[in-house]
Amino acid sequence: MGYKHKVEDIINTGMELIRKNGYHNVGINQILKEAKLPKGSFYNFFSSKEDFAVTILNQYGENAKETITSFLTNQDLTPLERLKSFYRMLVEANEEDKYAGGCLINTVSNEVGRNIDKIGETANDNFVQWLEVIGACIKEGQEAGEITTAYSPIALAEYIHAGLYGTFPRMKVTRTRDYLDRWYQMTFDFISL
Repeated sequence: MGYKHKVEDIINTGMELIRKNGYHNVGINQILKEAKLPKGSFYNFFSSKEDFAVTILNQYGENAKETITSFLTNQDLTPLERLKSFYRMLVEANEEDKYAGGCLINTVSNEVGRNIDKIGETANDNFVQWLEVIGACIKEGQEAGEITTAYSPIALAEYIHAGLYGTFPRMKVTRTRDYLDRWYQMTFDFISL
């Protein structure tokens, strides 16, 4: 097994463990054990757990941005339909995940984003990149007369995406999609013309 494969295993395993369990609840040894790698291999790639967190946030952020972009640039659907399709997929993905994790950026931001500046900055930078893609789709929807123009595209993007994040703690503790579904219905009632 080459170095590249080992670092990818550490990143992918750590992303999933921290997404579901939080930053403080997952140790380096647990990540390596789950990835089936020797204990010392972590420090061949990362100087600290904080450095690792920045790496996984950026990887997760890029993966998410690609997914968001693929949904929100699909010209077979109207802008409003694209948004509904994307957020419906997120609701269904969380149900399939048995409401265990939500979003890595959200989980880590809530736990340590305020206390570890580099992690907070990285989480915010990724979130803002997502908002730019969402905002571009909203702008198209506003120009097409589908979405309210009472607010700027970026303000609506923040409202929508941060609103979804607000449902995740309730989703996790109740282990149901009730809050996700309520958020979805109210959000699209609010923004649609």
